[in-house]
Amino acid sequence: MLVNIINLEKIIYSDETDEAILPGKEGQLTILPNHAPLVALLKKGKIKLRKKGGEKIFEIDEGILEVNPKEVNVLVIL
Repeated sequence: MLVNIINLEKIIYSDETDEAILPGKEGQLTILPNHAPLVALLKKGKIKLRKKGGEKIFEIDEGILEVNPKEVNVLVIL
């Protein structure tokens, strides 16, 4: 699935990812390919993006998550 992490100034990350783990306001969210559509608020914490070959981690203060079956968009404040 394509994951886009965007702040108010630029696209921070845009790449295919196998799993996204995010700090939801109501608890940790794990997003996998073909996930049902979802909109959620994010709290301060770490976004972990995993794919074959490694993991990327981004620290955020807060954000908004939008999930579609093939794409995940995250608007963040770093």
